[in-house]
Amino acid sequence: MTKHHSKARRAGVQPTVGLVVEGDAEFAAFPLLHKNKLIAGCPPLKATNLNGVGTDRKPEGIAKLIAPKVIAHQTAGRTKVIVCIDREQRSLCAPGFATAVLNALKTELQSRNKPSDDVHVVIADRTFEAWLLADAKGLHQRKVFRHAPKFNSFEGQMGERQLKGVIELTGLLGRPYSKTKDGPDIFTKLDFPTARSHSKGAVGSKSLDKFLRTLGI
Repeated sequence: MTKHHSKARRAGVQPTVGLVVEGDAEFAAFPLLHKNKLIAGCPPLKATNLNGVGTDRKPEGIAKLIAPKVIAHQTAGRTKVIVCIDREQRSLCAPGFATAVLNALKTELQSRNKPSDDVHVVIADRTFEAWLLADAKGLHQRKVFRHAPKFNSFEGQMGERQLKGVIELTGLLGRPYSKTKDGPDIFTKLDFPTARSHSKGAVGSKSLDKFLRTLGI
């Protein structure tokens, strides 16, 4: 008789959350929240990389691009899936853009007879780099950045030359910023309580806080 081995999750082990991200920096950085224990209680994370979305793509087009990645996570048993993409230069606010993409994604998943109840969309405002800059003062104090920032909050800003934080990070580092090398490294050195604080007088990122809250941390 053939024995069927149970794949039941061990007691106390959190289910893995599926992530669908826009680029290489996020793909490398986000799983470190759990792997490096950056925030207590973070579940295991499995990321899938879209390798770009395109700034002119409409929510319906984004949904068609994202849906197969979401379904792949669901097929692998990752029932909670979080999509994180950039606002870029879109005029629609981050929450409004997130709602538009989520509604289109739910419609797309339903048309394929796939569940959408535990699928979420978070928009980085305007890019992942804004999250790194959310703790710029602290990163300078901790010697991660060579220079001190000349701005307060960078959330929602286009930045110098409309490059959405790349020039600012280059200036703070005192050398060219590398998305794939520096991005994940700086992410691990954030003081997350500061970086996510967006109450009155705070300079952190509301969209980073939304991402972390969606993860349950």
